[in-house]
Amino acid sequence: MRNLLAKCLFAACAVAASVAWATVDAEMEGMEAVVRDDGTFLVGSPTYLFDRKLGSIGLHSESELWTPQKIRYRLLFNRMSVLPSWEPLAPSVWMKTGNELGDMIYQDLITAEDRPDNRTPILEGGFRTPSFKGFWVTARGFQDDHYSTGTSFRKKMVKDEFSLIGENYPLFSSGYAGVGYDNEFVNASILAGEEYVWLFSKSYRWIPVHYAPRVDARASVGDLSLSLGYEAAYYQDKTRHEKGNRIEINGSVFYENDDVYEQMNFVLLAGLSFRALDDSGNVYTELDENRVVWPFVGFGVRPVKNVSVEASVGVNDEDWLVQDSVEFSPSVPSKMGITLGVKNISGTRLNPIADDKEYFGDSTISLSADGQMNMVQGYAEFADSADFLGFGGRASFWAEHGAETFEVSKTKKSGGAIYRYGDVSRIDSWIKAVSGELWIGAWYKEMFNFKALAGFERIDGPSERFEVNPSEFFVAFNVDWFLFKFVRIAHSIRYRSDAEWNLYESDPMVVKGDWYWDATFEQQFPKQKLYLTGSLLHVLADEVVQTPNGGTDRLRFVCTLKKMF
Repeated sequence: MRNLLAKCLFAACAVAASVAWATVDAEMEGMEAVVRDDGTFLVGSPTYLFDRKLGSIGLHSESELWTPQKIRYRLLFNRMSVLPSWEPLAPSVWMKTGNELGDMIYQDLITAEDRPDNRTPILEGGFRTPSFKGFWVTARGFQDDHYSTGTSFRKKMVKDEFSLIGENYPLFSSGYAGVGYDNEFVNASILAGEEYVWLFSKSYRWIPVHYAPRVDARASVGDLSLSLGYEAAYYQDKTRHEKGNRIEINGSVFYENDDVYEQMNFVLLAGLSFRALDDSGNVYTELDENRVVWPFVGFGVRPVKNVSVEASVGVNDEDWLVQDSVEFSPSVPSKMGITLGVKNISGTRLNPIADDKEYFGDSTISLSADGQMNMVQGYAEFADSADFLGFGGRASFWAEHGAETFEVSKTKKSGGAIYRYGDVSRIDSWIKAVSGELWIGAWYKEMFNFKALAGFERIDGPSERFEVNPSEFFVAFNVDWFLFKFVRIAHSIRYRSDAEWNLYESDPMVVKGDWYWDATFEQQFPKQKLYLTGSLLHVLADEVVQTPNGGTDRLRFVCTLKKMF
């Protein structure tokens, strides 16, 4: 799906150059938070994380907020997630492997009794053929076993090895195959496969779900995009002797006339998302009336040369959500950019297509709260450059009333994990925050790019009721080289301050601040369209658990070999 914001060019002076991560490759698409530290990015698994950029409007995790641009993301409990992605990749053949350092192969050489823990791998392989008269074929198998150790309590919930490959109980394991057709006007595909996923719920439980089969069909015809999915999901909890089935049909219709923006200074989008369920047995969540339809409209317009306006509105019989912004970019010298903006988010729920209830034993957890949330933000951004140097910054103020939180009624420890009971509720007072970011960069043609960044954020409010107290500051140093037109090297070294999970036990779970170093090394063979890429992730930092009941974040190496067609 084309991105409205990118097409509209509304971020013309995006000071945006302040993106705070280098081109270090994430281990899989959708896991870019692992190599980011320009905010609070706490990863519990490849499919669950708290992701909030410093200075963002509101307290929520970005993946909790529904937006039109996420219409084809996966819904995992109440989050919009890229992984496990069934978006067909570009024509190529590829394989990926890697491991957390300390694998059993290495342990075979150790004779001491005090042997290190086993480490887990990442595995992926796939292909997509070139088009033949418009038709192509694709297949992909992929799973990330990282973060799967330290969660042995999950293994007791399922009968057999819960993955396509191996016995590590990865947080997701997915495989699909299908066909597609492309031409200048139509882009269509249909994929079918099998998938294992552990969903992380509001009670801090991991819920195992086996999709067999899962079918994903999508088509784009001109400015109109359509998608339709079928999921036969099987739930189980062997410790409670429970099992259940859910048949889900979901999809979307999306229209966006962004191609006419340059002529008309106007973009219109409209569409709807829908889900329809048929549940039996224990599936642990419930959607009111077993269905939800979410229609929405949006627009982007530049009424005068230096002013841009964007807005989207969604509403159904249960919820409503409004997101809008106004930006003013005064005329300045060509290598300088200044943007002044105001943003607003208001509504009854962050994600109106998510389920409404969670069931935990004999308890029912409400996943929506009465009332509404209101967020407003003002910000100023600037950037300037001269020859091979540049600098910029961003300052913002935001306030939120009615922020979503969780009202804990009790907690329970079991099998090395901690669980909680209660309901989603609201903070009925104002939360206020100020933030600032600065960056300076240097570059030389395409060969070298350096950027140093720093940011801080001060949030005032009833912090004991925040799900997460975000990190207050970060510093980062990113360097990229592109040598001899076929060697790419990227480094990122960063520090992020403490973050806290509050609604956990009587004492917060503190994720201590630490230094992180990530690096990517890539050998390119342009004539052969061949790429060999290796990445080192989570170097320097301690091995820690970053979310309640999450897996351990460890030093790991990932290698990818890709041949483009």
